[in-house]
Amino acid sequence: MSPRFWADRRARARIDGVCIGYSREAHWDWFRHILTPPSMRRILILGVYYGRDVAYMGSILRSLGRTDYHITGVDKFEDAACEDWPEESRGMSWKEAGFGDAPALERARGNLQKLGLDTNVTLHKALGEEFLAGTDEQYDMIYIDTSHDYETTRQSIDAAMPRLAPTGVVAGDDFSDQGTWGVAKAVREAFGKFETHDDWIWWAQPDQYRPRSSD
Repeated sequence: MSPRFWADRRARARIDGVCIGYSREAHWDWFRHILTPPSMRRILILGVYYGRDVAYMGSILRSLGRTDYHITGVDKFEDAACEDWPEESRGMSWKEAGFGDAPALERARGNLQKLGLDTNVTLHKALGEEFLAGTDEQYDMIYIDTSHDYETTRQSIDAAMPRLAPTGVVAGDDFSDQGTWGVAKAVREAFGKFETHDDWIWWAQPDQYRPRSSD
C-alpha cells in the first residue's frame, strides 16, 4: 500500500471518530478523484448532517496542498421530519423516529473546529432549494445529500443547475429508489447521461441536464 493510502486512512478514521455519518471509504475515494483538478475551488454541499462530508473534502483538499478552495454547507439543521421519512414517523422527533440526535448547526461547526477543518468553510441553516434560489454564486461542484425522496431530489437538481459553473459537476449520494427514496428516478429523469461510483454516488455534467417539462 502507498504512503498516501495510509495517510488517507488515518485522516478518514480521525474524521469518522468525530463526525457521525454514513459516508465511508468509497465517498473519500470519489471526493479525491473529483476534487483533484485545480479548477475545483467552489464547492456547495446540500445536507451537512454532522459535517463528515465537509471534513472529508476539506482534508483531501489540504492534502493536495490547496488553499484556494471554499466549501459552503447548507442544512435545515432542525429536529423535524424529512420528506423521505415513512408516513408513520412524520410527527416524531429524530430520536423518536430512531435516528438519534437531530443535526444542529453549532454541533457541526464544533466538529469541524475540533478537527481543525473549519477554515475555508461556511455553514448555513436553510433548505437547499431556498439557499440556491437566493444566491448569485456559481459553484464548481454541487453535492446533493438531503432528503432522499424523489421530489426533493428533483427540486434540488433543478435549483442547482443555474448555479453550476459550465465546467462544473452536480453529484449526490444514495442512488436508490428503495422504500420512500426516489434518488435514482430523479437522476435518471434529470440527465441524459450520468455516472455512478460504487452504485451509490452519482454525478453528471451540466450539458446532460434535461429540464422538467412544464406539461
